[in-house]
Amino acid sequence: MHVPQVVYLVASQVATKAVTFGSNQVLLRRISPEIFGIAAYLEFLVNSVLFFSREAVRIANQRAKSENAVVKFAFLPIFLCGPITIVLLFLQTYSDLYKHTVAHLPFLGATMSLIIALIVLELLAEPMFAVNQYKMNFKLRSKVESLAVFVKCLTVFAAVTIWQNRDRNNDAKTALFDGHAVLSFACGQFMYSAVIFLGYWRGTSKLPMSNSQTTHSLDSGLYSIWKSLFLQMVFKHFLTEGDTMLVSYLFTVTEQGVYSVIANYGSMVARLLFQPIEELLRVSFTRDLAAKKPDYKRLNRVMNQLMSFYFNLSLLIVVGGYANGSFLLRMVLGRSEKWAQSSVFDDFPFYVLYIPFMAFNGILEAFFSSASSQAQIGNFSIFMSFLSVMVFLLMFILIGKLDMGIRGLIVANMANMLSRIVYCLKFYVEFFKNHVRVSFRAVLRKSVVPLACATAALIAQNILFKNGKSATLTEFLQSLGICFFCLCAMVVNGRDQILAAASLFRHSSKGKPE
Repeated sequence: MHVPQVVYLVASQVATKAVTFGSNQVLLRRISPEIFGIAAYLEFLVNSVLFFSREAVRIANQRAKSENAVVKFAFLPIFLCGPITIVLLFLQTYSDLYKHTVAHLPFLGATMSLIIALIVLELLAEPMFAVNQYKMNFKLRSKVESLAVFVKCLTVFAAVTIWQNRDRNNDAKTALFDGHAVLSFACGQFMYSAVIFLGYWRGTSKLPMSNSQTTHSLDSGLYSIWKSLFLQMVFKHFLTEGDTMLVSYLFTVTEQGVYSVIANYGSMVARLLFQPIEELLRVSFTRDLAAKKPDYKRLNRVMNQLMSFYFNLSLLIVVGGYANGSFLLRMVLGRSEKWAQSSVFDDFPFYVLYIPFMAFNGILEAFFSSASSQAQIGNFSIFMSFLSVMVFLLMFILIGKLDMGIRGLIVANMANMLSRIVYCLKFYVEFFKNHVRVSFRAVLRKSVVPLACATAALIAQNILFKNGKSATLTEFLQSLGICFFCLCAMVVNGRDQILAAASLFRHSSKGKPE
Protein backbone atom coordinates (compact mmCIF):
# COMPACT_ATOMS: atom_id res chain seq x y z
CA MET A 1 0.00 0.00 0.00
CA HIS A 2 1.14 3.57 -0.74
CA VAL A 3 1.10 4.73 2.87
CA PRO A 4 1.97 8.42 2.23
CA GLN A 5 -1.18 8.64 0.09
CA VAL A 6 -3.23 7.51 3.10
CA VAL A 7 -1.85 10.52 4.98
CA TYR A 8 -3.17 12.89 2.30
CA LEU A 9 -6.63 11.33 2.40
CA VAL A 10 -6.82 11.17 6.19
CA ALA A 11 -5.57 14.76 6.50
CA SER A 12 -8.20 15.84 4.00
CA GLN A 13 -10.93 14.04 5.94
CA VAL A 14 -9.79 15.57 9.23
CA ALA A 15 -9.74 19.08 7.74
CA THR A 16 -13.14 18.77 6.07
CA LYS A 17 -14.79 17.19 9.11
CA ALA A 18 -13.37 19.89 11.37
CA VAL A 19 -14.90 22.58 9.16
CA THR A 20 -18.18 20.68 8.90
CA PHE A 21 -18.25 20.13 12.64
CA GLY A 22 -17.77 23.83 13.37
CA SER A 23 -20.40 24.83 10.84
CA ASN A 24 -22.91 22.33 12.22
CA GLN A 25 -22.41 23.63 15.74
CA VAL A 26 -23.71 27.02 14.68
CA LEU A 27 -26.45 25.73 12.37
CA LEU A 28 -27.87 23.31 14.93
CA ARG A 29 -28.63 26.26 17.18
CA ARG A 30 -30.32 28.22 14.39
CA ILE A 31 -32.51 25.71 12.59
CA SER A 32 -34.94 23.01 13.65
CA PRO A 33 -34.73 19.20 13.30
CA GLU A 34 -37.38 19.49 10.56
CA ILE A 35 -35.08 21.56 8.34
CA PHE A 36 -32.22 19.15 8.94
CA GLY A 37 -34.55 16.33 7.92
CA ILE A 38 -35.50 18.03 4.64
CA ALA A 39 -31.87 18.92 3.91
CA ALA A 40 -30.84 15.30 4.56
CA TYR A 41 -33.61 14.09 2.24
CA LEU A 42 -32.46 16.35 -0.63
CA GLU A 43 -28.83 15.39 -0.02
CA PHE A 44 -29.88 11.75 -0.27
CA LEU A 45 -31.42 12.43 -3.70
CA VAL A 46 -28.23 14.10 -4.92
CA ASN A 47 -26.00 11.33 -3.57
CA SER A 48 -28.25 8.67 -5.12
CA VAL A 49 -28.03 10.20 -8.60
CA LEU A 50 -24.26 10.60 -8.31
CA PHE A 51 -23.81 7.08 -6.93
CA PHE A 52 -25.87 5.37 -9.65
CA SER A 53 -24.20 7.46 -12.36
CA ARG A 54 -20.55 7.08 -11.44
CA GLU A 55 -19.81 4.46 -8.75
CA ALA A 56 -19.76 1.41 -11.05
CA VAL A 57 -17.71 3.42 -13.57
CA ARG A 58 -15.15 4.35 -10.90
CA ILE A 59 -14.69 0.75 -9.76
CA ALA A 60 -14.47 -0.55 -13.33
CA ASN A 61 -11.86 2.12 -14.14
CA GLN A 62 -9.57 0.69 -11.46
CA ARG A 63 -8.91 -2.17 -13.88
CA ALA A 64 -8.14 0.06 -16.86
CA LYS A 65 -4.81 -0.38 -18.65
CA SER A 66 -4.29 3.17 -19.91
CA GLU A 67 -5.18 6.80 -19.18
CA ASN A 68 -7.02 7.06 -22.49
CA ALA A 69 -9.35 4.20 -21.54
CA VAL A 70 -9.92 5.70 -18.09
CA VAL A 71 -10.82 9.16 -19.37
CA LYS A 72 -13.02 7.88 -22.17
CA PHE A 73 -14.98 5.66 -19.81
CA ALA A 74 -15.33 8.48 -17.25
CA PHE A 75 -17.59 10.39 -19.66
CA LEU A 76 -20.25 7.72 -19.29
CA PRO A 77 -21.74 9.13 -16.01
CA ILE A 78 -22.55 12.40 -17.77
CA PHE A 79 -24.89 10.58 -20.14
CA LEU A 80 -26.34 8.38 -17.41
CA CYS A 81 -27.30 11.14 -14.98
CA GLY A 82 -30.21 12.46 -17.10
CA PRO A 83 -32.47 9.38 -17.10
CA ILE A 84 -31.41 8.45 -13.56
CA THR A 85 -32.36 11.91 -12.27
CA ILE A 86 -35.73 11.83 -14.00
CA VAL A 87 -36.59 8.38 -12.61
CA LEU A 88 -35.56 9.19 -9.03
CA LEU A 89 -37.34 12.55 -8.95
CA PHE A 90 -40.49 10.97 -10.38
CA LEU A 91 -40.45 8.23 -7.73
CA GLN A 92 -40.11 10.81 -4.95
CA THR A 93 -43.42 12.42 -5.89
CA TYR A 94 -45.12 9.38 -4.31
CA SER A 95 -43.46 9.80 -0.90
CA ASP A 96 -45.39 11.42 1.95
CA LEU A 97 -42.43 13.62 2.81
CA TYR A 98 -42.43 15.15 -0.65
CA LYS A 99 -46.22 15.51 -0.94
CA HIS A 100 -46.83 16.96 2.52
CA THR A 101 -43.64 18.92 3.23
CA VAL A 102 -41.17 19.42 0.40
CA ALA A 103 -43.79 20.27 -2.25
CA HIS A 104 -45.09 23.16 -0.11
CA LEU A 105 -41.72 24.78 0.55
CA PRO A 106 -41.20 28.32 -0.77
CA PHE A 107 -38.58 28.58 -3.53
CA LEU A 108 -38.85 24.88 -4.36
CA GLY A 109 -38.30 25.58 -8.07
CA ALA A 110 -35.05 27.42 -7.38
CA THR A 111 -33.91 24.68 -5.00
CA MET A 112 -34.56 21.85 -7.48
CA SER A 113 -32.89 23.82 -10.31
CA LEU A 114 -29.76 24.18 -8.20
CA ILE A 115 -29.81 20.47 -7.39
CA ILE A 116 -29.97 19.48 -11.07
CA ALA A 117 -27.24 21.98 -11.96
CA LEU A 118 -24.87 20.79 -9.24
CA ILE A 119 -25.31 17.15 -10.28
CA VAL A 120 -24.34 17.96 -13.86
CA LEU A 121 -21.45 20.15 -12.76
CA GLU A 122 -19.98 17.52 -10.46
CA LEU A 123 -20.23 14.80 -13.11
CA LEU A 124 -18.48 17.06 -15.63
CA ALA A 125 -15.46 16.85 -13.34
CA GLU A 126 -15.52 13.05 -13.44
CA PRO A 127 -13.02 12.59 -16.36
CA MET A 128 -10.51 14.83 -14.55
CA PHE A 129 -11.11 12.98 -11.28
CA ALA A 130 -10.63 9.63 -13.04
CA VAL A 131 -7.25 10.46 -14.57
CA ASN A 132 -5.92 11.77 -11.22
CA GLN A 133 -7.25 8.67 -9.47
CA TYR A 134 -5.50 6.50 -12.07
CA LYS A 135 -2.23 8.34 -11.34
CA MET A 136 -2.97 8.01 -7.58
CA ASN A 137 -2.67 11.79 -7.27
CA PHE A 138 -4.49 11.94 -3.93
CA LYS A 139 -2.72 15.18 -3.01
CA LEU A 140 -4.77 17.13 -5.55
CA ARG A 141 -7.91 15.35 -4.47
CA SER A 142 -7.35 16.19 -0.81
CA LYS A 143 -6.78 19.87 -1.62
CA VAL A 144 -9.80 20.20 -3.89
CA GLU A 145 -12.23 18.36 -1.62
CA SER A 146 -11.05 20.20 1.50
CA LEU A 147 -11.53 23.56 -0.19
CA ALA A 148 -14.92 22.49 -1.57
CA VAL A 149 -16.20 21.49 1.87
CA PHE A 150 -14.95 24.76 3.38
CA VAL A 151 -16.71 26.83 0.70
CA LYS A 152 -19.89 24.75 1.10
CA CYS A 153 -20.03 25.25 4.88
CA LEU A 154 -19.26 28.96 4.58
CA THR A 155 -21.99 29.39 1.98
CA VAL A 156 -24.64 27.57 4.03
CA PHE A 157 -23.76 29.44 7.21
CA ALA A 158 -23.72 32.84 5.52
CA ALA A 159 -26.99 32.21 3.65
CA VAL A 160 -28.84 30.91 6.73
CA THR A 161 -27.63 33.84 8.83
CA ILE A 162 -28.65 36.42 6.21
CA TRP A 163 -32.11 34.92 5.65
CA GLN A 164 -32.71 34.52 9.37
CA ASN A 165 -32.04 38.22 9.93
CA ARG A 166 -34.16 39.26 6.94
CA ASP A 167 -37.11 36.98 7.77
CA ARG A 168 -37.21 37.94 11.43
CA ASN A 169 -39.74 40.74 10.89
CA ASN A 170 -41.85 38.89 8.33
CA ASP A 171 -45.34 37.79 9.35
CA ALA A 172 -44.92 34.44 7.62
CA LYS A 173 -41.36 34.12 8.89
CA THR A 174 -41.51 30.42 9.81
CA ALA A 175 -42.54 29.07 6.39
CA LEU A 176 -40.44 31.66 4.58
CA PHE A 177 -37.33 30.92 6.63
CA ASP A 178 -37.82 27.17 6.15
CA GLY A 179 -37.78 27.71 2.37
CA HIS A 180 -34.75 29.98 2.61
CA ALA A 181 -32.90 27.53 4.88
CA VAL A 182 -33.42 24.61 2.51
CA LEU A 183 -32.38 26.83 -0.41
CA SER A 184 -29.24 27.75 1.57
CA PHE A 185 -28.27 24.07 1.83
CA ALA A 186 -28.79 23.71 -1.94
CA CYS A 187 -26.60 26.78 -2.57
CA GLY A 188 -23.88 25.31 -0.38
CA GLN A 189 -23.97 22.01 -2.26
CA PHE A 190 -23.85 23.86 -5.59
CA MET A 191 -20.76 25.77 -4.47
CA TYR A 192 -19.19 22.45 -3.43
CA SER A 193 -19.72 21.04 -6.94
CA ALA A 194 -18.44 24.25 -8.53
CA VAL A 195 -15.21 24.12 -6.52
CA ILE A 196 -14.78 20.42 -7.33
CA PHE A 197 -15.11 21.14 -11.06
CA LEU A 198 -12.86 24.23 -11.07
CA GLY A 199 -10.28 22.60 -8.79
CA TYR A 200 -9.85 19.54 -10.99
CA TRP A 201 -9.98 21.65 -14.15
CA ARG A 202 -7.11 23.84 -12.96
CA GLY A 203 -5.12 21.00 -11.40
CA THR A 204 -5.31 18.54 -14.29
CA SER A 205 -3.12 18.61 -17.36
CA LYS A 206 -4.61 18.04 -20.80
CA LEU A 207 -6.73 14.92 -20.87
CA PRO A 208 -5.83 12.11 -23.30
CA MET A 209 -8.80 12.31 -25.67
CA SER A 210 -9.92 10.28 -28.63
CA ASN A 211 -12.27 11.28 -31.40
CA SER A 212 -15.23 9.32 -30.05
CA GLN A 213 -16.64 9.06 -26.56
CA THR A 214 -19.71 7.00 -27.22
CA THR A 215 -20.35 3.71 -25.52
CA HIS A 216 -19.48 1.98 -28.82
CA SER A 217 -15.86 3.16 -28.54
CA LEU A 218 -15.45 2.26 -24.87
CA ASP A 219 -13.01 -0.40 -23.75
CA SER A 220 -15.02 -3.61 -24.13
CA GLY A 221 -13.48 -5.18 -21.02
CA LEU A 222 -14.32 -2.18 -18.84
CA TYR A 223 -17.79 -1.94 -20.32
CA SER A 224 -18.44 -5.59 -19.52
CA ILE A 225 -17.23 -5.14 -15.94
CA TRP A 226 -19.38 -1.99 -15.60
CA LYS A 227 -22.52 -3.86 -16.67
CA SER A 228 -21.86 -6.51 -14.03
CA LEU A 229 -21.14 -3.91 -11.39
CA PHE A 230 -24.06 -1.58 -12.10
CA LEU A 231 -26.74 -3.94 -10.81
CA GLN A 232 -24.58 -4.71 -7.79
CA MET A 233 -24.23 -0.96 -7.11
CA VAL A 234 -28.00 -0.52 -7.27
CA PHE A 235 -28.56 -3.13 -4.57
CA LYS A 236 -25.56 -1.89 -2.59
CA HIS A 237 -27.00 1.62 -2.54
CA PHE A 238 -30.39 0.34 -1.47
CA LEU A 239 -28.73 -1.59 1.35
CA THR A 240 -26.41 1.25 2.35
CA GLU A 241 -28.93 4.08 2.00
CA GLY A 242 -32.03 1.98 2.57
CA ASP A 243 -32.35 3.52 6.01
CA THR A 244 -32.61 6.98 4.45
CA MET A 245 -35.23 5.81 1.96
CA LEU A 246 -37.27 4.10 4.65
CA VAL A 247 -36.95 7.11 6.94
CA SER A 248 -38.50 9.32 4.27
CA TYR A 249 -41.53 7.02 4.08
CA LEU A 250 -42.07 5.85 7.68
CA PHE A 251 -40.68 8.63 9.89
CA THR A 252 -41.77 12.19 10.54
CA VAL A 253 -39.64 15.10 9.37
CA THR A 254 -38.44 15.60 12.96
CA GLU A 255 -37.35 11.96 13.24
CA GLN A 256 -35.53 12.30 9.93
CA GLY A 257 -33.64 15.30 11.31
CA VAL A 258 -32.75 13.31 14.43
CA TYR A 259 -31.45 10.37 12.41
CA SER A 260 -29.49 12.73 10.15
CA VAL A 261 -27.66 14.19 13.16
CA ILE A 262 -27.06 10.75 14.68
CA ALA A 263 -25.69 9.33 11.42
CA ASN A 264 -23.49 12.37 10.71
CA TYR A 265 -21.84 12.47 14.13
CA GLY A 266 -21.89 8.72 14.69
CA SER A 267 -20.15 7.85 11.44
CA MET A 268 -17.54 10.60 11.76
CA VAL A 269 -14.75 8.17 12.69
CA ALA A 270 -15.69 5.91 9.79
CA ARG A 271 -15.44 8.79 7.33
CA LEU A 272 -12.31 10.27 8.89
CA LEU A 273 -10.18 7.15 9.00
CA PHE A 274 -11.84 4.07 7.56
CA GLN A 275 -12.99 5.54 4.24
CA PRO A 276 -9.53 6.81 3.10
CA ILE A 277 -7.96 3.45 3.98
CA GLU A 278 -10.66 1.59 2.05
CA GLU A 279 -10.25 3.75 -1.05
CA LEU A 280 -6.49 3.37 -1.13
CA LEU A 281 -6.76 -0.35 -0.42
CA ARG A 282 -9.14 -0.76 -3.36
CA VAL A 283 -6.84 1.09 -5.77
CA SER A 284 -3.51 -0.36 -4.63
CA PHE A 285 -4.72 -3.97 -4.34
CA THR A 286 -6.28 -3.80 -7.80
CA ARG A 287 -2.90 -2.82 -9.25
CA ASP A 288 -0.89 -5.26 -7.15
CA LEU A 289 -3.13 -8.18 -8.15
CA ALA A 290 -2.91 -7.17 -11.81
CA ALA A 291 0.88 -7.69 -11.75
CA LYS A 292 2.39 -10.70 -13.48
CA LYS A 293 3.52 -12.22 -10.17
CA PRO A 294 1.48 -10.75 -7.29
CA ASP A 295 3.07 -10.97 -3.85
CA TYR A 296 0.18 -12.80 -2.17
CA LYS A 297 2.07 -13.27 1.08
CA ARG A 298 2.58 -9.52 1.50
CA LEU A 299 -1.02 -8.72 0.53
CA ASN A 300 -2.33 -11.25 3.04
CA ARG A 301 -0.09 -9.77 5.73
CA VAL A 302 -1.36 -6.25 5.00
CA MET A 303 -4.98 -7.40 5.22
CA ASN A 304 -4.33 -9.19 8.52
CA GLN A 305 -2.69 -6.09 9.99
CA LEU A 306 -5.52 -3.86 8.84
CA MET A 307 -8.21 -6.14 10.23
CA SER A 308 -6.37 -6.38 13.56
CA PHE A 309 -6.16 -2.58 13.67
CA TYR A 310 -9.85 -2.30 12.85
CA PHE A 311 -10.73 -4.81 15.58
CA ASN A 312 -8.84 -2.92 18.29
CA LEU A 313 -10.13 0.47 17.22
CA SER A 314 -13.69 -0.84 17.02
CA LEU A 315 -13.49 -2.07 20.60
CA LEU A 316 -12.28 1.34 21.77
CA ILE A 317 -15.10 3.03 19.87
CA VAL A 318 -17.69 0.77 21.52
CA VAL A 319 -16.21 1.19 25.02
CA GLY A 320 -15.82 4.96 24.83
CA GLY A 321 -18.61 5.84 22.42
CA TYR A 322 -21.45 3.95 24.07
CA ALA A 323 -20.65 5.35 27.52
CA ASN A 324 -19.93 8.94 26.49
CA GLY A 325 -21.83 9.47 23.24
CA SER A 326 -24.87 11.13 24.80
CA PHE A 327 -22.75 13.33 27.09
CA LEU A 328 -20.59 14.58 24.20
CA LEU A 329 -23.60 15.13 21.96
CA ARG A 330 -25.26 17.27 24.64
CA MET A 331 -22.13 19.41 24.73
CA VAL A 332 -22.24 19.71 20.95
CA LEU A 333 -25.93 20.56 20.62
CA GLY A 334 -26.05 22.80 23.67
CA ARG A 335 -29.26 23.33 25.61
CA SER A 336 -31.55 23.77 22.62
CA GLU A 337 -35.10 22.74 23.54
CA LYS A 338 -35.72 21.69 19.94
CA TRP A 339 -33.21 18.86 20.29
CA ALA A 340 -33.79 18.13 23.99
CA GLN A 341 -37.38 17.12 23.22
CA SER A 342 -36.26 14.62 20.56
CA SER A 343 -34.83 11.10 20.98
CA VAL A 344 -31.40 12.04 19.65
CA PHE A 345 -29.58 11.62 22.99
CA ASP A 346 -31.19 8.24 23.73
CA ASP A 347 -30.56 6.76 20.26
CA PHE A 348 -27.04 8.06 19.65
CA PRO A 349 -25.18 5.54 21.91
CA PHE A 350 -26.99 2.70 20.18
CA TYR A 351 -25.73 3.95 16.80
CA VAL A 352 -22.14 3.72 18.11
CA LEU A 353 -22.53 -0.07 18.25
CA TYR A 354 -23.15 -0.02 14.49
CA ILE A 355 -19.77 1.60 13.64
CA PRO A 356 -17.65 -1.61 13.82
CA PHE A 357 -20.00 -3.28 11.35
CA MET A 358 -19.49 -0.40 8.89
CA ALA A 359 -15.72 -0.57 9.37
CA PHE A 360 -15.25 -4.27 8.63
CA ASN A 361 -17.77 -4.26 5.80
CA GLY A 362 -15.91 -1.40 4.14
CA ILE A 363 -12.47 -2.99 4.18
CA LEU A 364 -13.68 -6.46 3.13
CA GLU A 365 -15.82 -5.13 0.28
CA ALA A 366 -12.86 -3.03 -0.85
CA PHE A 367 -10.78 -6.19 -1.06
CA PHE A 368 -13.58 -8.04 -2.84
CA SER A 369 -13.91 -5.34 -5.52
CA SER A 370 -10.13 -5.52 -6.10
CA ALA A 371 -9.73 -9.29 -6.28
CA SER A 372 -13.03 -10.63 -7.67
CA SER A 373 -13.58 -11.86 -11.20
CA GLN A 374 -16.48 -10.80 -13.39
CA ALA A 375 -18.36 -14.02 -12.56
CA GLN A 376 -17.83 -13.46 -8.83
CA ILE A 377 -19.12 -9.91 -9.18
CA GLY A 378 -22.26 -11.32 -10.81
CA ASN A 379 -22.74 -13.80 -7.96
CA PHE A 380 -22.34 -11.01 -5.43
CA SER A 381 -25.02 -9.00 -7.25
CA ILE A 382 -27.42 -11.93 -6.92
CA PHE A 383 -26.58 -12.18 -3.22
CA MET A 384 -27.14 -8.43 -2.78
CA SER A 385 -30.53 -8.59 -4.49
CA PHE A 386 -31.66 -11.36 -2.14
CA LEU A 387 -30.23 -9.52 0.85
CA SER A 388 -32.05 -6.32 -0.15
CA VAL A 389 -35.40 -8.05 0.07
CA MET A 390 -34.58 -9.64 3.43
CA VAL A 391 -33.26 -6.42 4.97
CA PHE A 392 -36.23 -4.34 3.83
CA LEU A 393 -38.55 -7.02 5.22
CA LEU A 394 -36.66 -6.89 8.54
CA MET A 395 -36.91 -3.09 8.58
CA PHE A 396 -40.65 -3.27 7.97
CA ILE A 397 -41.09 -5.72 10.87
CA LEU A 398 -38.88 -3.83 13.33
CA ILE A 399 -40.18 -0.36 12.48
CA GLY A 400 -43.67 -0.87 11.11
CA LYS A 401 -44.81 -3.75 13.33
CA LEU A 402 -42.66 -3.67 16.48
CA ASP A 403 -42.48 0.15 16.55
CA MET A 404 -38.75 0.18 17.38
CA GLY A 405 -38.22 3.43 15.48
CA ILE A 406 -34.63 4.52 14.85
CA ARG A 407 -33.25 1.63 16.90
CA GLY A 408 -35.06 -0.84 14.66
CA LEU A 409 -33.43 0.83 11.69
CA ILE A 410 -29.99 0.46 13.27
CA VAL A 411 -30.56 -3.22 14.09
CA ALA A 412 -31.61 -3.91 10.49
CA ASN A 413 -28.49 -2.13 9.23
CA MET A 414 -26.33 -4.25 11.54
CA ALA A 415 -27.89 -7.40 10.07
CA ASN A 416 -27.28 -6.04 6.57
CA MET A 417 -23.60 -5.29 7.23
CA LEU A 418 -23.00 -8.58 9.05
CA SER A 419 -24.36 -10.57 6.10
CA ARG A 420 -22.06 -8.75 3.68
CA ILE A 421 -19.09 -9.17 6.04
CA VAL A 422 -19.62 -12.95 6.18
CA TYR A 423 -19.90 -13.19 2.38
CA CYS A 424 -16.73 -11.14 1.73
CA LEU A 425 -14.79 -12.85 4.54
CA LYS A 426 -15.57 -16.22 2.98
CA PHE A 427 -14.30 -14.88 -0.36
CA TYR A 428 -11.16 -13.54 1.33
CA VAL A 429 -10.31 -16.92 2.89
CA GLU A 430 -10.96 -18.86 -0.31
CA PHE A 431 -8.92 -16.39 -2.36
CA PHE A 432 -5.77 -16.56 -0.25
CA LYS A 433 -5.85 -20.26 0.65
CA ASN A 434 -4.94 -21.06 -2.96
CA HIS A 435 -1.75 -19.00 -2.65
CA VAL A 436 -0.65 -18.83 1.01
CA ARG A 437 -1.36 -20.61 4.25
CA VAL A 438 -4.38 -18.95 5.87
CA SER A 439 -4.68 -19.36 9.63
CA PHE A 440 -6.72 -17.33 12.07
CA ARG A 441 -5.09 -18.89 15.10
CA ALA A 442 -2.57 -16.09 15.56
CA VAL A 443 -5.25 -13.46 14.92
CA LEU A 444 -7.56 -15.00 17.51
CA ARG A 445 -4.71 -15.27 20.02
CA LYS A 446 -3.97 -11.56 19.60
CA SER A 447 -7.67 -10.75 20.04
CA VAL A 448 -8.04 -12.29 23.52
CA VAL A 449 -6.42 -9.43 25.46
CA PRO A 450 -8.27 -6.56 23.69
CA LEU A 451 -11.58 -8.39 24.01
CA ALA A 452 -11.02 -9.09 27.71
CA CYS A 453 -10.07 -5.45 28.36
CA ALA A 454 -13.11 -4.14 26.49
CA THR A 455 -15.44 -6.49 28.38
CA ALA A 456 -13.96 -5.46 31.73
CA ALA A 457 -14.25 -1.79 30.77
CA LEU A 458 -17.92 -2.12 29.85
CA ILE A 459 -18.65 -3.91 33.14
CA ALA A 460 -16.77 -1.24 35.12
CA GLN A 461 -18.65 1.59 33.39
CA ASN A 462 -21.96 -0.14 33.97
CA ILE A 463 -21.13 -0.29 37.71
CA LEU A 464 -19.84 3.28 37.95
CA PHE A 465 -22.43 5.07 35.81
CA LYS A 466 -26.20 4.91 35.65
CA ASN A 467 -27.16 2.69 32.69
CA GLY A 468 -23.45 2.54 31.87
CA LYS A 469 -23.43 6.09 30.45
CA SER A 470 -21.59 9.14 31.74
CA ALA A 471 -23.70 12.17 32.63
CA THR A 472 -21.19 14.57 34.22
CA LEU A 473 -17.69 15.79 33.48
CA THR A 474 -16.31 13.70 36.36
CA GLU A 475 -17.87 10.54 34.98
CA PHE A 476 -16.63 11.39 31.50
CA LEU A 477 -13.06 11.74 32.80
CA GLN A 478 -13.39 8.42 34.63
CA SER A 479 -14.52 6.76 31.41
CA LEU A 480 -11.63 8.42 29.58
CA GLY A 481 -9.21 6.85 32.07
CA ILE A 482 -10.76 3.41 31.53
CA CYS A 483 -10.43 3.82 27.75
CA PHE A 484 -6.80 4.88 28.14
CA PHE A 485 -6.10 1.72 30.14
CA CYS A 486 -7.65 -0.35 27.32
CA LEU A 487 -5.56 1.50 24.74
CA CYS A 488 -2.33 0.84 26.64
CA ALA A 489 -3.16 -2.86 26.94
CA MET A 490 -3.91 -3.04 23.20
CA VAL A 491 -0.66 -1.28 22.30
CA VAL A 492 1.41 -3.66 24.44
CA ASN A 493 -0.46 -6.67 23.04
CA GLY A 494 -0.02 -5.57 19.43
CA ARG A 495 3.45 -4.04 19.66
CA ASP A 496 4.86 -6.44 17.04
CA GLN A 497 2.24 -5.41 14.50
CA ILE A 498 2.76 -1.74 15.33
CA LEU A 499 6.49 -2.03 14.69
CA ALA A 500 5.82 -3.87 11.42
CA ALA A 501 3.38 -1.16 10.31
CA ALA A 502 5.88 1.57 11.24
CA SER A 503 8.52 -0.20 9.16
CA LEU A 504 6.10 -0.37 6.24
CA PHE A 505 5.39 3.35 6.60
CA ARG A 506 9.08 4.27 6.59
CA HIS A 507 9.70 2.05 3.57
CA SER A 508 6.78 3.61 1.67
CA SER A 509 7.80 7.15 2.60
CA LYS A 510 11.20 6.69 0.95
CA GLY A 511 9.60 6.00 -2.41
CA LYS A 512 7.95 8.53 -4.63
CA PRO A 513 4.19 8.55 -4.58
CA GLU A 514 2.77 7.49 -7.86
